[in-house]
Amino acid sequence: MSWNIEEAITYYKTQGAPSDQSALTGLLKEVQQENGRGIPMWAVTQIAQSCGVKESYLLAIIKRIPSLRIEDTHCLELCGGPNCSKRAGLADFVEKTYGRHPAGFTLKYTGCMRMCGKGPNIKWDGKIYHQADEKLIAELVGGK
Repeated sequence: MSWNIEEAITYYKTQGAPSDQSALTGLLKEVQQENGRGIPMWAVTQIAQSCGVKESYLLAIIKRIPSLRIEDTHCLELCGGPNCSKRAGLADFVEKTYGRHPAGFTLKYTGCMRMCGKGPNIKWDGKIYHQADEKLIAELVGGK
């Protein structure tokens, strides 16, 4: 039987998470152990949404406990505005090529980045790229 984050979240909720911080810490430790490197940001986002807490709350817990750490990854943000998402199809490319929870970078979908005339727009580690395409994403992910 393979490990499943949804099942882990459900279990720790029965143990009192998120109101019981020790249960929440147990969940974070389990996620880190299963990942083997650290806690991926996608997992922080999923736990926060499922438990009804802010990501910043979970990040504060992780920072406070020396044995916990965020996985050192890049962050790719795709503009979710109607013009960018309709024109590019970048979300489909990223999910087909790298998976829904890619290794090596965190994938986030944002609202409109408000630069529609320059789109499709993405952010890689906080830097905005305009007129993004599959080739640019492959170069960023590959570190070329």
